Formats: sequence, C-alpha cells, structure tokens
Amino acid sequence: MSQGLPRPADLRPGDSLPPLYREIGWEEIRRFNRYVTGGNDTKNIHTDDEVARRAGLPRAVAAGRHPVAFIAEWMTDLLGAGFLAGGEIEVTFVKPIYPGDRLQLTATVNERAEEEGGTRLLFEVALLNQENVPVTVGSASGLLLSR
Repeated sequence: MSQGLPRPADLRPGDSLPPLYREIGWEEIRRFNRYVTGGNDTKNIHTDDEVARRAGLPRAVAAGRHPVAFIAEWMTDLLGAGFLAGGEIEVTFVKPIYPGDRLQLTATVNERAEEEGGTRLLFEVALLNQENVPVTVGSASGLLLSR
C-alpha cells in the first residue's frame, strides 16, 4: 500500500510524509460491516441509503473503523513490528465519510521520544476528503524497535 515511504529511522520532528490515498467504496463498506455482524449482510446506516436517511443522515456513511484501519495499515507499513508491539491511534471523527469518497492521509512527525525498547515516533495525522476537507484528525505513534 505505502510505497515510497521514507526510512523511519531517518524521520525527525517536522518531517511530512508523502500523502497516501484510499477510496472508500461500497464493497469495502459491506466487507467491514460483515466483520461486526458475524459475516452477515445487514441493512444499517453504513450499508443502506434509505436506512441512513431514516436516521437523519443524507445517505449511508462509512463506519469509524474505516479511517482507523487506513491509519493502522499505514503505520504497519511504515513501522512494522514497532507498530504492532506498541502502536497507538487516537482520532476524532470530524465529518462523515461517504461511499465513493477519496481520502488523503497526511502525516507529520511531531515527536521522537526515547523509551524502553526503542524510539517512539508520534505523528499528527489527518484524513481529508476529495474536497480537501478534514474528516478524521488525530495522532498515531509506534516504535522504532532497538536492534
């Protein structure tokens, strides 16, 4: 997914990573829905426009796990076992994500902190929609494991 990422050991506070893109399509939304419904296809605010409208939404919206999964995938690509062993993600959902939205992930290194087991890299992250409007903002971190 994340080709062209820099070497994590070279990253310093203030460094921005190249943006990454992901389109949130209907099939991905349905697949994520099946994870929480025991493999069943169900109609809810995430999978059906009419159900979403009855709930007061303009149309179906992606579940919160979509942006979190996108950020986690990126962190795993960048830090590998260092994210799996000690990664953290904390985000705020600012605006809905709709089927068909094209998301851009931006990330800037905020901090490098030495701790037991490695150096923690803390990133400010944001997901922007195709209109360049933030939909998810927050932070993500993981370890550069000591060798």
